[in-house]
Amino acid sequence: MTAKPAFLGMLIGVGLCLAPMNARAHCDTLDGPVAMAAQRALEAGNVNLVLPYAPATAEAEIRAAFDKSRRVRGLGAEARTIADLSFVETVVRLHRVGEGVSYTGLRPAGLDAGPAIPAAEAAVASGDLAKLKAVLQAQVEHALSERLAHVRETQEAPAEARTPAEVAQVRERVRAELAFVTFAEGIRQAALGAAGDHHQD
Repeated sequence: MTAKPAFLGMLIGVGLCLAPMNARAHCDTLDGPVAMAAQRALEAGNVNLVLPYAPATAEAEIRAAFDKSRRVRGLGAEARTIADLSFVETVVRLHRVGEGVSYTGLRPAGLDAGPAIPAAEAAVASGDLAKLKAVLQAQVEHALSERLAHVRETQEAPAEARTPAEVAQVRERVRAELAFVTFAEGIRQAALGAAGDHHQD
């Protein structure tokens, strides 16, 4: 194996740490896995179908919201729609809290989730990593290349500021170099699992 594939192979565990908020945000859409599980639970009358999507500490609140929604659903079509939406919002909110992020409301279905999420979901379903590897390799290579190109541009400035006129240029160079190193370390930590947790109890 050449150095390049070995290096990229180490990064496959990143799971698009380059955009963690986008990766998590697909959980707050109406066609995301959490909302769909909530809807399946309501239709089946089985709250257990949705409980795994939130921390164990949220189970009591989800069960209470489920029972209330099930009762309200029987009052008519409009009441059913309102009850379903209320339950979905409750579950998604508690799921997001379990992720350690704030809940800002449900987002509409059909949003572009980017290439990594569907590729990861396909890998989960099939056990085949080929497409996901290709997506992540392309994303990581692009991000590193773009940032390194910026670093190289700033290196036209001297390595040290020896006059007041050079301070601003050298400051930009230092900022770019340190940001690149920090970014690379963030990828390494993500590959080791530091950014891989979802909701936690």
